[in-house]
Amino acid sequence: MADVTWLMSDQTIVRRIDAEGRQDTFDPPHLNRVKQGERMQFDAHVNVELLPQGQLLKKATVFSNVPDGGTWELICDEGTAVGGRGTAPSPLMYFAAGLGLCLMSHVEMLAKHLGITLTRAKLEQRTRFSTTLDLGGIHPKDVFGKGEHAEMHLIIDSDAPAPRVDRFVHWCRQACMAIQTVLGETSVPVMLHLNGEPRVINGWHEHAPDDGRAPWPMSPRGVMGSDAGA
Repeated sequence: MADVTWLMSDQTIVRRIDAEGRQDTFDPPHLNRVKQGERMQFDAHVNVELLPQGQLLKKATVFSNVPDGGTWELICDEGTAVGGRGTAPSPLMYFAAGLGLCLMSHVEMLAKHLGITLTRAKLEQRTRFSTTLDLGGIHPKDVFGKGEHAEMHLIIDSDAPAPRVDRFVHWCRQACMAIQTVLGETSVPVMLHLNGEPRVINGWHEHAPDDGRAPWPMSPRGVMGSDAGA
């Protein structure tokens, strides 16, 4: 395996940092051992801060429960048309890239597992989103975002029989956790911590009480219990 060294500095958009990622509202990352045939759970932890420079500039610190996965800082911006500077990828660019990157990881891993030789493997993707936001002319309560469509074109050159490659691509799609997150009804309960007090926002959970109290059991660190979103 060839070593790869990336040039990183304080000015790079993505960089690896030495500090371990930490959160006040979640337990530290931990990867549970599983037996053959059991599901292995991967947790992606993300902290996002608004940067003092303003104009929608943000920094995300990303880490996971995968050993030696590292802690990473990502700079995120928005285009000038929506008030940003256009100096870094937007949130939706990172989101869409995650879909394609996850799929291509499975393309490489499953091809190796199946003994399929890929002389070329490239993904071209278009992901479409929509919003009722018109940059000031609509009340925030009437702003709704939506993922409209994601289309992927997997370009592969291989001497493997076409039916075998068909099956292989189907297995890659079903194995890709990012694609399955988008396809499935993945629960996304959102908790507000207001001045140190955890509260659920009415309308963000079907069982939210009118007084703003959390509708599910809280863990000792102030996060949703295992039945959140059930």
